[in-house]
Amino acid sequence: MTMSTEHPNVPALKATLDALINAVSGHAFDVLDRTYHRDMQTYLLIDGDTLMQNDKPGFMNHVQEAMGQMKDHDPWAEYHLVEADEANGHILISRRNNVTNRKQLVTLSIDFVFEDGRWQITREVIMTRGEETRTHSRTET
Repeated sequence: MTMSTEHPNVPALKATLDALINAVSGHAFDVLDRTYHRDMQTYLLIDGDTLMQNDKPGFMNHVQEAMGQMKDHDPWAEYHLVEADEANGHILISRRNNVTNRKQLVTLSIDFVFEDGRWQITREVIMTRGEETRTHSRTET
């Protein structure tokens, strides 16, 4: 079956990510173990040049460390796409944070699987960039 933005599983999929964002923003990290699939892989591209890869335990540690440093716990999120079918889901989302003491826009492409009675993240591709680049315009030469 093809994933669709109109599939009946879309609201539950979005609710899963909303719960993760709100819990982690409030430092309730136990949600990570329930939401991250045992075989999860993450790919974090920092400012377009540094790639960091992690599995579930490594990324859980990274999230706890990064969120522990944040002074501004902002659960703001802009959903660009939420699609699902019976067993799979995908979300494209942007978030803001200042983990590195500078405002960043973070864009995430997140793949889910419905397994063990709940939606779980199997892969995250994350790209960060300074928020000032959001308004940067390209100059033709």
